[in-house]
Amino acid sequence: MPRAATSTLVDTSALLALANRRDQYHDRAVETARRIIKQGQRLVGTTLVLAELHAHLLHRADEGRARVVVGSLLDDPIYEWLDVPVSLVQAAHGAWLERFRDQHFTLTDAVSFEVMQRRGIGVAFAYDRHFEIAGFRLL
Repeated sequence: MPRAATSTLVDTSALLALANRRDQYHDRAVETARRIIKQGQRLVGTTLVLAELHAHLLHRADEGRARVVVGSLLDDPIYEWLDVPVSLVQAAHGAWLERFRDQHFTLTDAVSFEVMQRRGIGVAFAYDRHFEIAGFRLL
């Protein structure tokens, strides 16, 4: 059952900002995360977001840091991590990548957009303007 009023989609860009004190959005991301927690919201993300985060951390930090960050996110009850079946990827491909051919949306973003649409989530915790182009609001 969708939790539109109490859920916000979380994107890799926000997770990277939270994980890296030197990220340009770190302070803003920490404040946003505190506000989300205080409001009793859940952060919804996909396993593709976790995989994308892990890859970025491997390149920017190291294997140990990547493993610890992803593990802590998996264990944190504020997050709801969704599996991504091929049928969801196919729907996202048609609805977002094909429809917005003039944009450089990643497959991860397209799947996130599809999840948002299906669950009635209008807001993303992200620092990626593609969410606005797709019709969603950024925190």
